[in-house]
Amino acid sequence: SGEWPPAALEPLINKFAEEKGLKLGQVASPMRASLTGSSASPGIYEVMWVLGKDEVCGRLQDSIEGKNPIKAEPKKEAPPPKEDKKAKAAKGTPVPSDQVEFTKLEIKVGRLTKTWAHPESEKLFCEEIDVGEETVRSVASGLRAFYTEEQFAPGRLVAVVTNLKPAKMAGFESAGMVLAASNDDHTKVELIEVPEGAKPGERIFIEGLEGDALAPNQCAKKNVLKNVLPDLKTDAGCIVGWQGKPLMTSAGPLRTLTMAGVSVG
Repeated sequence: SGEWPPAALEPLINKFAEEKGLKLGQVASPMRASLTGSSASPGIYEVMWVLGKDEVCGRLQDSIEGKNPIKAEPKKEAPPPKEDKKAKAAKGTPVPSDQVEFTKLEIKVGRLTKTWAHPESEKLFCEEIDVGEETVRSVASGLRAFYTEEQFAPGRLVAVVTNLKPAKMAGFESAGMVLAASNDDHTKVELIEVPEGAKPGERIFIEGLEGDALAPNQCAKKNVLKNVLPDLKTDAGCIVGWQGKPLMTSAGPLRTLTMAGVSVG
């Protein structure tokens, strides 16, 4: 092996690669695999020096003829990156192509547990709402021009859209939307009345329509609220409906006190 010291081999391999128009790795890697059966052996020059000229030539010739008993280890494929659980949850499940738009929205019965005037906005109430989850929802609502703090007080049942992305409203993070009816010029607004007996956390539904609500990120990406609102109205009897179908709770339909034939949002 003395006739093939690593220092003498390096310029030879480099020259060979250069003459063939190849990168050094394109020559060294297959040689290393043919000589050792591994792509993770010591440097190719040290391998050739240890094996000796005759053994190296013999193994390379066998490899060319397909009878080299030394097989390179199969390259281990890197496992696919683990998807972040929060990111996966945000993506939600695939949405059926025929799912009715209304069912992608999640509207729940909520009960006000705490309400106060927003300190930096004369239009907003801040509220905490029990929607049947481990913690209450913080929501901001533009109702101060239409309700007093005594009217918009803890204990009142409300209808809340709960799968919207949280948004800052005058610096207050709001994680939902309390539904109310309004006339066209927004000079009159009434909260949607939830019948007594409905339970906080129950999902408001339309009979005959089924489908899982989308995750907040999906809901925003697919403009679900924007798509649903144009068809969300009260009928001549003040019952709230979507495309003319009543919105129901376990205790009966949603309604307004006096506002018929107006938009809800």
